[in-house]
Amino acid sequence: MDEDTQGLAPSALETRSRALFQDSVDAVDMRVRSRLTQARHAALDAAAVSSRRPWFLRTRVWTPAVGVTAAAVLGVALFFGSPIGHHGMSAADMQPNLEDLDMVASGDGSVDALDMLQEDLDFYDFADKAANSGSPTSPSPAA
Repeated sequence: MDEDTQGLAPSALETRSRALFQDSVDAVDMRVRSRLTQARHAALDAAAVSSRRPWFLRTRVWTPAVGVTAAAVLGVALFFGSPIGHHGMSAADMQPNLEDLDMVASGDGSVDALDMLQEDLDFYDFADKAANSGSPTSPSPAA
C-alpha cells in the first residue's frame, strides 16, 4: 500500500482515518490482543491443513495423466478406425467385387463408350457451365 501512495501527500481523510485506527488498536488491552493473535494463528493453521491434499489428488499429478490417456484413446481410435485396423475382415471382403466390374465393363457391343460421351456434349457443356457459375439452375437472360 505504501508503493501506491509514494510521492502523493496523504489527504485529510486518510490522515484522520489512520489516526483513528491507530487509536483503536492502542486502546485494545493485552488480553484481547492475545486472544485475537491466537485466533488468527488457529485460522492460518486450519487453512494450511485443509489445503494439504494427498499426492494423488493434486492437479500436477492428474494433468499429465489425462493428456497421456487422451493420446492413447486417440491412437486406439485411429488404429481401429482405419482399414489397416480391420482385423476381423477377410481378404475376400476387402477385394472389389469383380462381378460388378464385369457388368459395368460389358455392354451390348453396339455402342462404344466414346460415342456415348459424344452424344451428350450439350449436357456436359451445360453441367460445366453450371458448376463454374455457382448456381446450376440460373435462367439464361432473354435477348
